[in-house]
Amino acid sequence: MRQTLTLGRLFDIRVGVHVSWLVVYAFMTLVLGRGLATLPPPTAYGLAAGCALILFASVVAHELAHALAARRFGVKTDAITLFLFGGVATLEHEPPTPKADAVIAAAGPGLSALLAVLAIVPVVLIDRFVPGGALRDGLGLLGAYVMLANGVLAIFNLIPAYPMDGGRILRALLWRRSRDRDAATNTAARLGIAFALLFVASGVLIVAATHEPVYAWYAVLGAFLLRQGWSQERATRPSRIPHHPRHPELEPRHPELQPRHPELVEGPVAAA
Repeated sequence: MRQTLTLGRLFDIRVGVHVSWLVVYAFMTLVLGRGLATLPPPTAYGLAAGCALILFASVVAHELAHALAARRFGVKTDAITLFLFGGVATLEHEPPTPKADAVIAAAGPGLSALLAVLAIVPVVLIDRFVPGGALRDGLGLLGAYVMLANGVLAIFNLIPAYPMDGGRILRALLWRRSRDRDAATNTAARLGIAFALLFVASGVLIVAATHEPVYAWYAVLGAFLLRQGWSQERATRPSRIPHHPRHPELEPRHPELQPRHPELVEGPVAAA
């Protein structure tokens, strides 16, 4: 992504943030701070900023799980980038087998689910052993938010909306069954388009019913997923030229439409 600020490297993988992430971080801090109206403003917005950082750290961990799983199958990750809708891990090339595709896609939600479960421990310990007061409330809030943020990341990203994790797991299953990665991608992308349209419609209807513009986020997210799904569907659309399974050199290809670096897209950061 252009306009990306590099934060450093983890496991020899570049980690950065797109400038759009700064807007989301400020927005989430404001929204979460307003929700803590019972606390003094400095404390409320300080905790809100901490919660927002926890969420984005959770997204980085989620993406890192993808990257390390990909490494086991010989697929390098060029970069992990936080952006407007969450995070993206840019792989050097597509996974070599359906099994690799499924394992890489499932690694992110699996780690997020594990972190959500582990977060229960400090929440319980804080509740039992930390004396009541502002410190206990603040630590309890941070622990609960780790649990919530990772739970949302795990569940939401398993929705079969390609190119999200659930869509990639579906693609892997279809690929294994048909032994045709392009056909599997095309089918998964079409389902992803359907989910994207559902997000757009739901966001618009909720905003119309509640008059709360914050829910427009889901319509914007749906539009992003629609663009991604349409691009993948178009790139893998079957050609009218006859299929030649024994002569791959005769297979029609659309290199100008194929993404040079497949991406694992996560979101939404604002749902948590």
